[in-house]
Amino acid sequence: MAQQSVVKITGVKVNSTDKGVEVLLESTQTEALQPVTKTEANNYIADIPNAVLALPNGKDVNIANPVAGIVSVNVTQATANTIQIKIQGESGVPTLELFDSDEGLIFSFTPAVSTTQTPTPSEQLTSEQTPSETTSETPSETTSDSDSSIELVVTATRTEEDIRNVPRSITVITREQIEQQSKLSTNLADILAKTVPGFGSPTNRTNTFGQSLRGRNISVLIDGVPQNANLQSIPAQLTTIDPSAIERIEVVRGPNAIYGGQATGGVVNIITKKPSGQRLISTTNIGLDTSLTRSEDSFGYNLSHQIAGTEGKFDYTVGFSLVTTAGFYDAEGDRIANFAGDEDSRKINALAKIGVELAPDQRLQFTFNHFDQKQDTDFVSDEAVDDIPGIQKSRALRKLDGLNIIGAEDGSFIKNTLFSLNYNNDNIFGSKLQAQAYYRNYGFGGGFPVDNRGARFDAITQSEGESEQLGGRLQVETPFNFQKTVSLLWGVDYQNERSSQKFNIFDGDEFDASGGRIFRKIEERVFVPEYDFRELGIFGQLQWEVSEKLQLSGGLRYVNIGVSLDDYKTAESPSRNIQGGDRSFDSTVFNAGIVYKFTPEISVFGNFAQGFSVPDLGRVFRLPPRGVVNIFNSLQLTEPQKVDNYEIGVRGQWDKLQASLSGFYNYSELGSSVSFNRATDFLETTRAPQKVYGIEAAVDVQPADNWKVGGTATWTEGENDENNDGKFLALNSITVAPLKLTAYVENQTLKGWRNRLQLLYSGNRDRGFQDGADDGKISSYVTVDYISSIKLGKGELQIGVQNLLNNQYFPVYSQYFAPFFDSGNYAGQGRTLSVGYRINW
Repeated sequence: MAQQSVVKITGVKVNSTDKGVEVLLESTQTEALQPVTKTEANNYIADIPNAVLALPNGKDVNIANPVAGIVSVNVTQATANTIQIKIQGESGVPTLELFDSDEGLIFSFTPAVSTTQTPTPSEQLTSEQTPSETTSETPSETTSDSDSSIELVVTATRTEEDIRNVPRSITVITREQIEQQSKLSTNLADILAKTVPGFGSPTNRTNTFGQSLRGRNISVLIDGVPQNANLQSIPAQLTTIDPSAIERIEVVRGPNAIYGGQATGGVVNIITKKPSGQRLISTTNIGLDTSLTRSEDSFGYNLSHQIAGTEGKFDYTVGFSLVTTAGFYDAEGDRIANFAGDEDSRKINALAKIGVELAPDQRLQFTFNHFDQKQDTDFVSDEAVDDIPGIQKSRALRKLDGLNIIGAEDGSFIKNTLFSLNYNNDNIFGSKLQAQAYYRNYGFGGGFPVDNRGARFDAITQSEGESEQLGGRLQVETPFNFQKTVSLLWGVDYQNERSSQKFNIFDGDEFDASGGRIFRKIEERVFVPEYDFRELGIFGQLQWEVSEKLQLSGGLRYVNIGVSLDDYKTAESPSRNIQGGDRSFDSTVFNAGIVYKFTPEISVFGNFAQGFSVPDLGRVFRLPPRGVVNIFNSLQLTEPQKVDNYEIGVRGQWDKLQASLSGFYNYSELGSSVSFNRATDFLETTRAPQKVYGIEAAVDVQPADNWKVGGTATWTEGENDENNDGKFLALNSITVAPLKLTAYVENQTLKGWRNRLQLLYSGNRDRGFQDGADDGKISSYVTVDYISSIKLGKGELQIGVQNLLNNQYFPVYSQYFAPFFDSGNYAGQGRTLSVGYRINW
């Protein structure tokens, strides 16, 4: 009998996956590799006879902690002609799937139970674990495999916690889901709107004004660093990072104060891409997009590249992305006149994370993230449509030839830069310590100058603003007993913010003489005076695992906020002298929750939580009401709001079905809703008793191995009592969004080819119009998107078609402003194609 030839393995690649980790043995004779498998303790061992390692460096492959739940990966030459792959699980034997590829044989391992190391403060979003691939592409509140996967989150409690033990409604968006939705749009606010219950429908805008979470404001964190400023003239906290830099997002729905103020509607916690346990991993994405209703001037492109690796005790992640967009067109082929959107813009994002293991239980990490978006368009919104009777669609008007802006930004911009330094110690006198110091600088403004002559400002103006933040967090988790069933998390947070906003003033005479073509900056005028905003928080949070079925939690947070500003003059004409000074606020907020598991698959939860926030003081300072001399004497304008929130819910988690249902009610004696004042042509804050309530549901089903279906439902309603007479009237429709439904169906059509159809329905809302909060009724609309991915060569071809059926629709934001501001009544994008290619090197 002829002796079987020995197969050479010319390369070994170890890659993290959504399931866990895969080991690729590169060979030209894949069919000759016949592994013999066995298990020992927590180890899965595969012996491959008649094979030798012929690697360039001549060494075995040994990797520690490549992904959560896997302790080590070892590929060695066990005997002269036998290769051994040994995978050690952290909490049990990993499961194995084998695949053939053009490159070789793939061993795909899934941890028995996904656990992680304690996250650093820069990664307070979550553990490093990602859910099993059997989890639905639509984010749900549970993982799909109750027997083999535990999903750990920290946003709701500031410490690592099984999501099934958290008495809150939480949506987790994985890296795979972010990549999937990014095939349609890189606008993070719109991605969340399509995937998270409680979020309003997409607005297609770069700022989040008009898009709430459960009818209230959101707090956004990136690697633990707050992205909210008190100055919210351009509330673009979700336009501060590109999706290509994000590993995972957790959204805690409902008011809470565990991370500080502003989270009266919930917390969006973003974690950037993590360092790799391998020596080097490199990923490149390239793509382009274009309108299919009108291709003229609609081609955009994107490029991103990330590298990550580990060298001894050091690890790193470095990424860069460039996204350009051209004109956007609606379903009728008309250019969209939405100049707070992404059209005609360029976005750059740079990310760098460097970590070092100081000791087995100590880690230091530095993070840098910079985001820069600049819009430069040759079009403006034609204000002539405002004078046409009835509701009109906004119309894009090409700028005059020879138009020139001198001495100021030609185009709008958003810039965000953050630095953070994080220290982790997992064993300091039996406790875990996490510390973080950070700095953030945020700037916005520019855009086309506005002729306000004859109006309140009596000048040609253009606005720019800046906010600078410096802060830190310190928290300690202390167990009270050996079994760690009772623990206390305690600590302190501090942040100092300095914000201001100015008007660039342009020469009116030269503007008139040039026929409206020359804007020459001649002076600057204070719009929002520079003010300091300081927040100190001291907190304690108790966790008690009473039994396997019952978990209790509760805590409190003391908040002290201080505000300072000097005397100033308003930007209006004639200006007024306003006295500044100092003001401080403080409050203690509480939370309590319970989770009871009837069975391993079904659990119920309930919670009471309070949120606390100060309104946008910049909006108050820039245009105080007539008659105000000392701004801090206007107590109602500057008084914080405290929100009491009650919530109950149920979760069900089976192998092929995951579902959740929750209901909530919240109330504040002094709300902070924003509405448009037609008399002043400005957005103003309404301070009145306010309540919001609603129901949210999510379901994901895997009826067969190659099929996934599911969806979400969000119904929210709210009202306030502006006259304090006990009669509550509806809030407007940019504060409380109409009914929102989403649905999807996904199919693994062929090996390496996946297809998905997803639908979003935004419903009618008449109540705001009936109660006088809206100037018109809000109409429903439906959009359908198509997403496809195809394995091609060593990479993946990605295809996305936004608004597949080319439906002409208007976002809720547009419909709200349409009755009195037609030039802002922009349509949504028509059918739009995106094509990209991703490859791992």
